[in-house]
Amino acid sequence: MNHEEQLEQIKHRVSEQIAENMKSYGFPGTIGRVIAAIYYEGRALDLDELAERTSMSKTRMSQVLREMVHYNIAEKAFVRGSRKDHYTVEEDYYQTFISLFTSNWRDVITRNRKIESRIMHELKEIINDPTATEEIKEKAQLYIADSKASMAYYNWIEKLVELFESQQIFDIVPKPNPDQIKNEGPRFK
Repeated sequence: MNHEEQLEQIKHRVSEQIAENMKSYGFPGTIGRVIAAIYYEGRALDLDELAERTSMSKTRMSQVLREMVHYNIAEKAFVRGSRKDHYTVEEDYYQTFISLFTSNWRDVITRNRKIESRIMHELKEIINDPTATEEIKEKAQLYIADSKASMAYYNWIEKLVELFESQQIFDIVPKPNPDQIKNEGPRFK
């Protein structure tokens, strides 16, 4: 195997690693493959180029790119002389993680707050219903307490999301300097 083939294999392994990471974050692995394709190309790519490099259909590629733009990890880029849409990706691993983490949890917070709001409304209706028995009202009160605990949890998650979005997380857990990281392998005593 020559060096060019070896580098291609390494590029493929890294692409698969990024795809697996996306799955770990709860996103499709195809997002990771698109990130790797653009990153390794070193320039903005259009839909046709991305479909070819990732072996995806144009339709699927278009869906993936819409998702990536929604999650703020890809954006359209102007390419002089081309009428096609070209895309670039966020190259900062930390920012990509923050964008994925926060958008995912913002969706969870919004969805659950809506559900909890409906639940609270229905529980209050039960408690205020003169035909409801005391036993039913007591159970409803317990459910209200559970619902309040759930809302407190989502408020906490929102504060965590804000910690990431503001990048204050790096005051607590600083980014390492890549030049200072040594890859010495496992140490044995």
